[in-house]
Amino acid sequence: MRKILLILLLPLLFSSCRKTPAVNRNALLTDVSLRYKGTPYQYGDNTSQGMDCSGLVFRTFAELGRPFPRSSYEQAEIFPPVKKADIQPGDLVYFKIGKTSRINHTGIVTRIVSKEVVLFVHSSSSAGVREDNLYSNYWKPKFVKATRPKI
Repeated sequence: MRKILLILLLPLLFSSCRKTPAVNRNALLTDVSLRYKGTPYQYGDNTSQGMDCSGLVFRTFAELGRPFPRSSYEQAEIFPPVKKADIQPGDLVYFKIGKTSRINHTGIVTRIVSKEVVLFVHSSSSAGVREDNLYSNYWKPKFVKATRPKI
């Protein structure tokens, strides 16, 4: 009887030692970032009282125990790029807003609703932390690249 019980319990024991798949770990990134929805915009800050876009991403990584650069253009250089068609929840997205030579806005992909609706969370100077569609008329032409974090 003990041998049978041991045989039945061994697969359970070893399956609990498996690494969590990257997709599930990236879901943590999404979950943590969405906790800040509704937080007001505050340039240069990364607290629950106010934050800018790169502050949101910086704070999210900090909560997961990962060091990460503070500025969006530096954040854009850390992880490997992902094709726009291959974006998944947990990926980071980067934009150029206004007349600038470098990336100056960032967010975290939260949901893929369809090919035309890819939601990302970011901190907007007009509305604070919120979700928007990557393919909206406003964001689509400003998109520069996406990267996939390894957390």
